[in-house]
Amino acid sequence: MEEADRTNDDAQAGAPVHLILGTVLHGALAFKARNVNDTFRGQVLCNDGETRHAIIKDLTPRQLANEIMAAADGLASGLPIPLPIIAKVEPGVLKVSRCPLSDKSGHLVFASADVEAKSVQQIFRGDPSLVPLVREKLAGWSDVAAMYGFDTWIANIDRHEGNLLFSGRNEIWLIDHGHSFTGPKWNARHFKPDAQYNNRLSSWLTPTLSDDRRRELAGPAGALPERLDGVELARLGELNYVAHILTRGDFDALVAFLNARVEHVPRLASEALGLLV
Repeated sequence: MEEADRTNDDAQAGAPVHLILGTVLHGALAFKARNVNDTFRGQVLCNDGETRHAIIKDLTPRQLANEIMAAADGLASGLPIPLPIIAKVEPGVLKVSRCPLSDKSGHLVFASADVEAKSVQQIFRGDPSLVPLVREKLAGWSDVAAMYGFDTWIANIDRHEGNLLFSGRNEIWLIDHGHSFTGPKWNARHFKPDAQYNNRLSSWLTPTLSDDRRRELAGPAGALPERLDGVELARLGELNYVAHILTRGDFDALVAFLNARVEHVPRLASEALGLLV
């Protein structure tokens, strides 16, 4: 793969986000934090010349495509997502197996810069007394409406408390999008643009929001896709190799689903916020 020629750090309105490419270095260590997929902490030498500490996940091609497409969409929408890296693992560097390269030169994995923050779930379990404070922070977060709109648009069925990071600097990050686009094993038959998929925010975050706050969030949540400001989704996926990881038919179906779903996001996001529409 050739290096993407621009990262999200200097993206301009109307121009697609290019994710960084990299190579996993020796020494990554596996860890378990209620993660389903094999996950590692290690270093990635990126094609911009920087070596970054990263969380590295061994994913199936479909989950890898989900992570990449969701990250590119989210960053293009201005959402806080840890720097994503499409990384190669060369033979003998790390025990991964799920997305082999066709030329047998190694495997592809999804990596994201380690922002050294705990998940909301970890905070809740570590110190239950912090639950009210963290929920108050989430309710007042400037991007909470955008998160509702984003998860609605990409049909993310897995935004539980473990898939939000909360740092001591009051920064909040969206992570783990392998279950987007209706799930990790989707096919084109699953795509119904007007359907309400399982937006998990409605079960754990919506009940903590006041009625006034829900109504306040509904408008900007529904307008989330407008943040892409003219970025073409097909081009976004092609530039970030999603079109190469998926079959052409699946890629075209995914792009068509996202484009057709835009008009339904206002209603579906309002429903996730518990509002009658």
